Amino acid sequence: MNRAGRGCTLCRGKVKIQPESEMRCEECKDTMRALFLAAAIAAPCIAVAADGLGAITILEGKALVYRGGGRLHAIEGLRLAAGDIVETAPATFAQLELVDRSVAQLGPATRVMLNAAVSRQKTERWLYVMDGWVKIASVKSDPAAGPGFDVRAALFEIPAKPAVVVLRSSPAEVSLFVEVGASRIVERPQGGGSAAVTVNLKAGDFYQRKPPARGVVAAGVAADFVGDMPRVFRDSLPLRLDRFGERQVQAKDAPAFAYADVAPWLQAEPAVRRPLMQRWRGKAREPAFRSALVANLAAHPEWDPILFPEKYKPKDPPPPPPAYPAGRASSAAAP
Repeated sequence: MNRAGRGCTLCRGKVKIQPESEMRCEECKDTMRALFLAAAIAAPCIAVAADGLGAITILEGKALVYRGGGRLHAIEGLRLAAGDIVETAPATFAQLELVDRSVAQLGPATRVMLNAAVSRQKTERWLYVMDGWVKIASVKSDPAAGPGFDVRAALFEIPAKPAVVVLRSSPAEVSLFVEVGASRIVERPQGGGSAAVTVNLKAGDFYQRKPPARGVVAAGVAADFVGDMPRVFRDSLPLRLDRFGERQVQAKDAPAFAYADVAPWLQAEPAVRRPLMQRWRGKAREPAFRSALVANLAAHPEWDPILFPEKYKPKDPPPPPPAYPAGRASSAAAP
């Protein structure tokens, strides 16, 4: 597809603008403001399914969507539901347009899960980042669109707030840059440590954290971060959800997945991995998958009742005491 408005939006501090994407800083800011405003006011021309959380609207390369007990080859227009895991291949770019009108762009070799839950009459939506590159443009909350999407990961949480944030995350380290707006990151304690710490960030702030240390904030993005960042993140991409109308696209089934394909999810924090147990319990009947579950049981002990149900069967009641004839019972009771 042709991209319009190409330009670097990270040209701050000592970072140099790439020659092929040359644009003055003021033009860059104006472009981002225009995109931000468009995302905030643009309502999709179609209704996403009641249980849907968004759709894949741009896909350059290959990606998989893990759904239920299987997985699909991702295609443009594919609706995404709660619990879906999107995994991009190396050199792949994907754009997800979410039901709250925010946009999440995924870089190469990135894994995220979309989810939602209702607790205490409050609906929550979130994008859980296992690893990889994500650029998310969140918009001002609109009651008609429902709650916004928080961004969650092993090391942090970013509450939904109007901002454009680029991040690179893994279970061991996170780096992020706030392009537009103000954001807030909650540092999650590791290894039963102290309470969570909230760090407020403004446009132009660059945040890094590698536990057990706390995060560090600097003014201006690091040059190596820009150098490693997917180049497509510098582009101004259109919203495309309306192009698919009410058409439901049919994705093709992908080959069955092995334990190694989903090991990071099965070994993630309890809140992430436990719901997967019910979804993937049928995989325990596959010999290779079962063997891997048993070998790694310490990382996900909740699978023990599924793997060894005999250990959890009710115990037989104790046998009743022996019955004595009436006369014998009376003589046994006499002094």
